[in-house]
Amino acid sequence: MELKLKINSKNTFPKGGIFIKSASPKMWLEQIQFIGLSLNSVKVFAVPDVTANELYGCLVVLNQNKIKAGDIGKNNCYQLVENKLFIPENTTIVPQLAKEEWCNLFSDNYHFLHPEIGLVELKDAVEWENLIEVPALKERIVIEPSKTVSIPNFISSLRIEVDREKILEAIENPTSDQEIPEELPFDLQKLVNGNQQEMDKFMELMDKNPDLALQLAIPLDTMGTSRGGHFGQFSFDTSGLSGFNGFNGASGGIVDNGNGFKDINVGRYNVDAGREPIVLSDGVHPFFKVFRFGCAILFIILMRSYDPDYSHFEFSSLFKGFSGFLILALIVWFFYSLFSGRSSTNTVENIPRNTSGNTPMTSGKTAYSGGSALIDSERFSTLQNRYEKLAEEFIAKKDYQKAARIYLKLLKNYPKAADVLEKGELYTEAAAIYLKYCSNKQKAAECYEKGRAYNEAIELYQELDNDEKVGDLYLILKNRKEANKHFRKVIENYKEHFQYVKASLVYKDKIEDITEAQELLIVGWRTNKDAGRCLNNYFANIKSAEDLSLAIPNIYKSEVTSDNAITFLNLLKHEFSRFEAVEEVTKNIAYEIVAERIDERPDVASELLSFNPNNKAILKDVMKYKWKRKKA
Repeated sequence: MELKLKINSKNTFPKGGIFIKSASPKMWLEQIQFIGLSLNSVKVFAVPDVTANELYGCLVVLNQNKIKAGDIGKNNCYQLVENKLFIPENTTIVPQLAKEEWCNLFSDNYHFLHPEIGLVELKDAVEWENLIEVPALKERIVIEPSKTVSIPNFISSLRIEVDREKILEAIENPTSDQEIPEELPFDLQKLVNGNQQEMDKFMELMDKNPDLALQLAIPLDTMGTSRGGHFGQFSFDTSGLSGFNGFNGASGGIVDNGNGFKDINVGRYNVDAGREPIVLSDGVHPFFKVFRFGCAILFIILMRSYDPDYSHFEFSSLFKGFSGFLILALIVWFFYSLFSGRSSTNTVENIPRNTSGNTPMTSGKTAYSGGSALIDSERFSTLQNRYEKLAEEFIAKKDYQKAARIYLKLLKNYPKAADVLEKGELYTEAAAIYLKYCSNKQKAAECYEKGRAYNEAIELYQELDNDEKVGDLYLILKNRKEANKHFRKVIENYKEHFQYVKASLVYKDKIEDITEAQELLIVGWRTNKDAGRCLNNYFANIKSAEDLSLAIPNIYKSEVTSDNAITFLNLLKHEFSRFEAVEEVTKNIAYEIVAERIDERPDVASELLSFNPNNKAILKDVMKYKWKRKKA
């Protein structure tokens, strides 16, 4: 019998192999690797050429149940006929043979039919172990790098580590590119002494160069200022001029005690003079010594002017003694005022110069160690308003740090400084102010939370005993174990106060344990602690109509008593309208509850109206029944 190949428009038989036309086994391996096949999963048969001892190519036999070839490149697919004969694709075999004829004509081995080489029997598969020579392995010391931090595919949580000290340092003493000139438009020493004209010059500087004025940092102690008089307190800060010709600006701490301004650290300030008084080594003011001495002289004069014979004083001697004492007091006061004024000037001029090598602020001027001075209330108010206006200008420019520093260092308004930073979304900075200056741990914790500084927020919330908030933050940090630990503390606290609904919400929404939540709600229903809300939430947690239709009869049989039956009836009204599948169940239970209690409470019949919204006849029946019972 002669078998022939006939061209066909489509493949009649399944593809069972790939033919690689090449006489080189190396090329076979390259093509098999290119197609993406494994040598362990396929069989390869060598196809001989018409010339003796030469190869035409190879046939790669595929496993039809496991392997599907991808891109085969320049190679050709072959059809497998009756698991016996491989023929090229888009061809068919003639004549057609029956299955018995295939078994009789062909052996158990595969056969290969090609137009150029004819029919070939494929007996032995290629044994790659005999063809491939394994290269000799050389010993090499392989140095492996240490394990690096793996890059995650996604970020599950994000937190910021906060250094509170560095944040406060950046707010209180910010770095500035603004250089302080050697010649300032005002005399700093006179300004320190409370010279009002120099104060006006300083305020002019604020209008022209607010950044420089802000860097000088001359704060107002608005909390300690006397509002009843004509003077305000003007304190010099240490940060703005530190290291600048010895100007440290330490505040002297002046307060008003009703009789003038008193320096807490030194002595007393006179309201009129505004300078430091002279105190002797024994701690007694010289004016009081003179006053005591004058009183002694006046007493002696009075005694000498007394005439024991006439039992009266000589008026002329008395007038002369009093006049002499008054003249003496005026002379002493004059010299005291003159001396004290010089001493105040010498005190300023004799302060040691700064030896740190910094450039002086004013040429030929000596350094001043800082302190406090008095300004009139009008200038104080003007300066305060100017500071506030400057802060508002910085806020308008969205320079919240400078605005906050004005409120913090110049106006001493700590809550406002923190509020400005919070509005500017500088949450960690705001938290540091709330914590250090306002002692407001609640606001500080909220700001840390907004700024994603979760560890600091957790620490503060723990101090505030806010376990629910601590648990929420641990959930953000993907620490479910610690979160549940704090949530259970919240639940125990709610249970101690019989707040079962709140406890169940923590179980359901935080711990995500609906079973525990339902058990708590049943406990609240049994103990009659907010029973209506407990059972209402119990039914609301059941989302399926099928489950609800089973739960309602079970609760009715096991948990409803004569004491809570009416409450249960009222709850059924809501469940009746939730699902259509539950209407029949709730309606039957409602009729049963009403039937058991209608003799004792005729008004309970009105409850049936809620379960028959479309039945108008029942309204008449209920009204007739209630009227008859009242009449009886």
